[in-house]
Amino acid sequence: MQDFQPQNLRYARLVDRYSRYIDSPVLRLKFLNSALNADPTPNLWKRFPLVGSLPDRAMIIVELSKVLPSGQPAPLGIQLASLMYRVRYALYAMCIAVAIFAGASLVYAVSRVVSSLSVSTQAKDFAASNKPAANGGEAVAAIASGAGLTLDKVWLAEQGDGYEFYSNGARVLTEFETKGTSSRSFYRFEIETLAENSTPGDLLSRPVGIVYHVSESDLLPFADSYNSSLKNTSRALLEYAREHRLYNYVIDRFGRIYRIVSDEFAANHAGNSVWSDGQSLYVNLSASFLGICFEGRGAAMGADGINEAQVYAARVLTAVLRSKYGIEDANCVTHGLVSVNPSNRLMGYHTDWVSDFPFEALGLTNKYGTELVAISRLGFGYDQAYVAAAGGKWPGLEKAEAQLGDAAEKSGVGIEKQRQLLSRVFGRVYSKQRALER
Repeated sequence: MQDFQPQNLRYARLVDRYSRYIDSPVLRLKFLNSALNADPTPNLWKRFPLVGSLPDRAMIIVELSKVLPSGQPAPLGIQLASLMYRVRYALYAMCIAVAIFAGASLVYAVSRVVSSLSVSTQAKDFAASNKPAANGGEAVAAIASGAGLTLDKVWLAEQGDGYEFYSNGARVLTEFETKGTSSRSFYRFEIETLAENSTPGDLLSRPVGIVYHVSESDLLPFADSYNSSLKNTSRALLEYAREHRLYNYVIDRFGRIYRIVSDEFAANHAGNSVWSDGQSLYVNLSASFLGICFEGRGAAMGADGINEAQVYAARVLTAVLRSKYGIEDANCVTHGLVSVNPSNRLMGYHTDWVSDFPFEALGLTNKYGTELVAISRLGFGYDQAYVAAAGGKWPGLEKAEAQLGDAAEKSGVGIEKQRQLLSRVFGRVYSKQRALER
């Protein structure tokens, strides 16, 4: 007896279906015996519905023709099956084309679903990369506040040859670390006693703040085809920074944190600069503030600007430094907000991060709303180039202008006269800090 596998069962059902065209019981039995004893040939095409059964149907029709009356016209179903068998190769090709199209459509649909469920960190179109994105990238900015580590939970967890690893995930590479030309030494002046002729100030040696910079170096497109060149460009920046002792830390475009000048030494990063946390005033911040530089050009966010990896690295590095030195949020600021030019008495000799710094993504308050004491307490002015670089006036500038106006009115002098009086205050504290540096 024939062993009926699934493919044989399908063949038997076809034989039974075609046997219904025979009226005579004797002829039907004869047809069944001859057709079922035939050996259907295995065929790859049999996997396709309908057209895959054409070879079997053709063999069955041959057996059927042996018992049907010769003068009787072939039933329509048999005629149709015969026609399809003659054009079977065209039908096979059409089935293959349909299968390929259906498979490609399925792959495309699945990829769209997967991409819609994933948080994409891929580069945007290079031409659109100059548009500022949400501060720090959505993924970093959206870190749940409940997941953040308090500063007392940040410590040096591991130290090895060329690296330091911290409990919040920060990994500081020390391959390029060097000493500065001078140890930290600076004055902290009381903001409320600045106007007094004698302003002694407290002498300190531990960093009290952080200044954020952008390297303003030439950038390559952030793409895997430039991988080797990107690493070479970053290394060139690190070597240059080490040679000139420019920053305490550099964050390259891959989000790697490098220590350049050891924390206990002043790096050459802030130049002529002023900042106040509302209570204390610091002048020439290289000695009093740590310098962190992002490898980049301008404030634009994105793959070809300041990217998500860099912002996240700055976030964890900021937490490490704040935890280590007890640095207040109020003293974490950008270079563009502290830079001054004593020769022309104007703000903004450097304008990196004068706008669009992602303070919130770094777990900090926005300093663009902080009063600029260089204007309100030390008499500095600003030009339209500075305002344009910042994208127009901002709350901190407006507060400083209002404070300057109130002080002038209270003193019974004009704004320009008030600036002149305040410039003497700056000259006194500036000379004191410069003498210490020398």
